[in-house]
Amino acid sequence: MSEKKWIIFLFVVFYLWFVPIVTILYYYITGFQVLIDPEVNLYYITLPLVAYVIGYTFLTLFIFIIHVIAYNKIKGSQQEYYEEFKRSQTNFAPRADSSTSGLCSIIIAARNEERVIRRTLLDVLRQTYENIEIVVVCHNCSDKTCQQAQMVTDDRVRAIDLRTEEAGKGIALNYGVKMSRGEHILILDADGLLSDDFIEKALPLLKGRIAAVQGRYVPSNRDYSLVTKLLSLEGDLWSTPYMTTRTFIDKRGGLGGTGYIIRRDILLEVGGYENHLVDDYELTTRLLKSKYRILFAPLCINYDEKPPSLDIMLRQRARWAKGFIDMLQRRAVERTDIISALLWLNPVAAILGLTLLCIMGFAATFNIIFGYFPYYYSSISIEMWLTLTAALFFLQGLTLVKMYGKRGVRYGLYIPMYNIFSLYFFVTFIKAFRVKSWGGTKTMHGFIKTDNQKDT
Repeated sequence: MSEKKWIIFLFVVFYLWFVPIVTILYYYITGFQVLIDPEVNLYYITLPLVAYVIGYTFLTLFIFIIHVIAYNKIKGSQQEYYEEFKRSQTNFAPRADSSTSGLCSIIIAARNEERVIRRTLLDVLRQTYENIEIVVVCHNCSDKTCQQAQMVTDDRVRAIDLRTEEAGKGIALNYGVKMSRGEHILILDADGLLSDDFIEKALPLLKGRIAAVQGRYVPSNRDYSLVTKLLSLEGDLWSTPYMTTRTFIDKRGGLGGTGYIIRRDILLEVGGYENHLVDDYELTTRLLKSKYRILFAPLCINYDEKPPSLDIMLRQRARWAKGFIDMLQRRAVERTDIISALLWLNPVAAILGLTLLCIMGFAATFNIIFGYFPYYYSSISIEMWLTLTAALFFLQGLTLVKMYGKRGVRYGLYIPMYNIFSLYFFVTFIKAFRVKSWGGTKTMHGFIKTDNQKDT
């Protein structure tokens, strides 16, 4: 199926959601009687599916509530750790030298990133914590990524041209770790930009059983296209609330693939990186099962690019979905970690949700054509749906205002569109079954407007 056909499939999914909603609202407003074929009853078949949707909705509301309560507390706690650490250190930000003490190695796995790699390197070199080295692993590149990286004339930057038969980010990351010397390792994608004090404010958190610190994602190209606007909301309304909640409850924040610092000794202890389609999530599961913890650090910001179009987005998200499907083959989470277990079972949830959507959408379409529903299925009342939707929209809007202030109100205007757009989740889990390798789903970068790269 070509990318264009997958986009058509996406709009079919939008239709399957839209037509039942409009139909139900029509009968609710007009008071007309709903006609249903009494001989076909799918109530008990669809009841578990409806229960899943309700349960997932309440979990989402719970995460937003905790985020609203805890977000400023997490920020304040990080600031306190940072200020306490500064007071205890007489030489907190040493200049780079031959010593590995306090050295932070920044590893960038890059494949065909000539459009952005030089910009990223120049940005990273502005870190207030100066004892850094940057290892750029130019993996199987067919463009001038390595040459562009070598144009940055700073002794702290090394660009390595790595050639292997097998593709995969994990291969490049492991090679970068091998070639680096720092006791802390910062993983950054080739499109990533960092807040200038990212490292300085992250390192004080890395002590005891804290293995890694994940920074907050802020889009660098929010206004590039409608797709980037909606995907930016996804980061605001999923990644940040989820990691805030996990950090607040049990310090199981999770790694997001880029913009995080991990202790070298612990990374090597758990076996380094697997060449996995979701290497970040896979490593997260091993760290947590080894009783290490991961903190979300909202004061450390990673400005990342969002895919600018539907075809690029679906290709990227399908790779992630295939990675999550592959993770079902192993016991990836601790039995007591309920929230992680629900994330681990996302592929199952996607299939169940799409099944329910098809059942409802077909029934509503049948009703439009023939004047009655062909079967009876389990559902929630319109009053309950309106109440849950209103609560969700309110908490999403409050979350945006809490993070962005007045600009959050402007971003919030896209919330209704975003919640419909998020149905792409179902498409990517179907498309995932056609993903064969990492290389065929590589996400292109360089779709950015220079006037809003670091808009917080």
